[in-house]
Amino acid sequence: MCQQSASLPLREMGRMKTKPPQKASREKPARRLQLTGLHQSIARPTAVLDALASASSEGLRMTDVMHLTGLGKATVHRLLAGLAAAGLVDQDSATGRFFVGMRILSWAVSAGERFGLARRAEPAMVRLAQSTSDTIYLTVRSGDEALCLNRREGTHPIKTLTLNVGERRPLGVSAGGLALLAFLPDQEVERILMSQANARTPFPFDQFALRKMVLDSRKAGFAFYDAPVLHGAEVVTGMAAVAVPVRGPDKRPIAALSVAAIASRLQAARRKAIVAQLQNEARLIASSLDPISDSAHLDHQTKA
Repeated sequence: MCQQSASLPLREMGRMKTKPPQKASREKPARRLQLTGLHQSIARPTAVLDALASASSEGLRMTDVMHLTGLGKATVHRLLAGLAAAGLVDQDSATGRFFVGMRILSWAVSAGERFGLARRAEPAMVRLAQSTSDTIYLTVRSGDEALCLNRREGTHPIKTLTLNVGERRPLGVSAGGLALLAFLPDQEVERILMSQANARTPFPFDQFALRKMVLDSRKAGFAFYDAPVLHGAEVVTGMAAVAVPVRGPDKRPIAALSVAAIASRLQAARRKAIVAQLQNEARLIASSLDPISDSAHLDHQTKA
């Protein structure tokens, strides 16, 4: 029963009253790209950079990069040397650990300004951070992934910093990513759920749970995410987030705005008030994006 229901279309899921009796295992392999074939010359350095980005503050040893990518020692050594020569990777001379290079920062700034989303959403993020005191995220769709485009920290002493700017997750695996996924047409949701199944394996919930989250988000009109979070290699619990889509003229989501906090700060009454603020700010952002939304939507379609 469980195995069959994991692949049911959304319309069939909506009729079901039961759920699978077992939870997804947390012992899952590291997320990896397809590192062979025609595009391996791009996929392999991308996998190395993705691994380094997952440990942006503490860096990684070469053996860590090997483990996360599945690549051999000679290959990883060659890739790290080449990326370092290009300024895309830095190595700490004291510890020997590798980090994403600062050159990528300038690329990220340029990419973030492509549609002006970060700039247009900044006032809304400032207002939300001030009114909620929690962490605010702006997420955009990049192909079948959700990209954290901006983050604004509130004043609450317990921070929910589970995503760094520039970090990617499969669509659905974050509050913003769930808001982006849930409000797409059924056919596109089904395609993404199937095509991203392998990429989601490191995350601590299964296909059935994600389909239910999509349906619940549609019914509520916003995404509520209280599943365990994968932060680097660590599974983090006790945190939650709410997110709403920023829609283009065709009503499709082109970005998502979210508030993240410890779970006790997002109980029903406060969550409802925060969602209302998010929806109001999302409408203001959408109204400022009208001239460029069609271009943004076309870009997502060509990458999907």
